[in-house]
Amino acid sequence: MNVNKKIILGGKEVSLRIDDIEGKNTFPEFLGSINIDSKKERENILYRSWNIQFSKSIDAEEVDNCGNDEVQIMFNINQDISWYVHNKQKGNELARPVEEIKMSSGEVCVFRNNDYHTGMNYSANTNFKFKSMQMPTSFFRQLLSKYFSDKDIHELESQFLTHVTKTAITGEMYRILSEIDTSERFKEYEGVYLEGKMIELTALVLYGIAYNKTEKIKRKSLPNKNDIERIEALRENIQRKPSQDYDAESVAQELGMSISKLNRNFRTLYGTSLHAYVQEKRLEYAAHLIKEHNFSVSEAAVKSGYNNMSHFAVAFSKQFGILPKDFSKQQD
Repeated sequence: MNVNKKIILGGKEVSLRIDDIEGKNTFPEFLGSINIDSKKERENILYRSWNIQFSKSIDAEEVDNCGNDEVQIMFNINQDISWYVHNKQKGNELARPVEEIKMSSGEVCVFRNNDYHTGMNYSANTNFKFKSMQMPTSFFRQLLSKYFSDKDIHELESQFLTHVTKTAITGEMYRILSEIDTSERFKEYEGVYLEGKMIELTALVLYGIAYNKTEKIKRKSLPNKNDIERIEALRENIQRKPSQDYDAESVAQELGMSISKLNRNFRTLYGTSLHAYVQEKRLEYAAHLIKEHNFSVSEAAVKSGYNNMSHFAVAFSKQFGILPKDFSKQQD
């Protein structure tokens, strides 16, 4: 299903087409670049990764929400930004005063977008990264009804559906975002996996806001925003190019931090060590080469970064529960 978003960039109206499933998008090149990857849990929750950079400072406004009433959860990964809500209803009448939200890097917000006019201020030549989830408000209410009494639901809706609320992105949230980004490793079970992870992530965000853990989390648990940006860029590179050399000493030097700090920050954000994450991505890549490109086991091992076939066989069997040679035979 294609979504055509009517947006205003620097006062000029532009149509942005987004494919809900495959993440394809169109954008005028002279304005900058935008990349959007999308994943969907059945018909309810849509997850997107946004990577945006404008060639000049600009106000980007979304005229409406295409007639949809949705709960939107936005994770601000790497830059401080101003976000505002005009809350225009039909007839161009303001439902309530304009709401402006200052979002710092490392914060997440929840917002009910009932077809409102929203916008953000983007600085020139600055890369902005977001993750977002959106679901019909009716589905959000249905989710609450499974676990809360009518009285509690009324209080929760007053808290989450009447204004923008926010909290810090916790280490648990970063871990689940990373798991959703790499959900394709579960193959035909990806849909089931995504549903569980998206609901789990929603619960963590609501809990973080309800119990107001923001300051405690920001000061004591998470790396600073510059380190988060560097570690996230590293993780994305591992995901794209798992066969490269990710020796901890070299990576730490490149990122300007000690090895212990690198390992501590990576585990805090993603719940696993740098070494374990690299091995997981390499093995997934090797399995992909064997299954989709008919590589031999030895070719797949070398291509994915393994030089020792014995170590590769043991690691592959541990991760997938089958020896690579037997996995290869299943593809014949």
